[in-house]
Amino acid sequence: MLDSQSAAFAERVWDYASRLGNNAPRIADEMMEAAFPLTCTQARQEGALRMLRTGIISEVKRILRNRDDGLGQADFAEVCAAFAPLVKDLRSKSYFVESAEEYVAVPDLIVEPDLLDDARRFMRRKGIECLTEADRLDALFAAVTTESAIPPYLNSNPDKGAQ
Repeated sequence: MLDSQSAAFAERVWDYASRLGNNAPRIADEMMEAAFPLTCTQARQEGALRMLRTGIISEVKRILRNRDDGLGQADFAEVCAAFAPLVKDLRSKSYFVESAEEYVAVPDLIVEPDLLDDARRFMRRKGIECLTEADRLDALFAAVTTESAIPPYLNSNPDKGAQ
């Protein structure tokens, strides 16, 4: 259950999305100054505006991915009930479509296979990027945990030499 402030923020996100599309960075940029003028001014003065923007984009993305207003279910039933077993295993109600630069609801992806293809390719590319980065971290972990690979200056206790 959303508290009233979270619900108001989500409502504002959907209002902006209706005009700008489901593009989280664009929505965040448009609504930051209007919704949080004092916070933005102070964050800018303190050099924290980028962090604030990043947090707002993250929350906007969460809202766009998880819309649950009952409309999606009705739309999905109209599209084709045969896809229900496949859709129920999906972890999100919408997916990012790179060519549209926005999140698109699953029923809309089903209706527009080109968007579905874009979404699945984007997700697969991101997955491969994550696995590649995990491989790099594995290599770093192996290097760090191999005693002979640790340079002597990292393997010594700096307090010992001070005694």
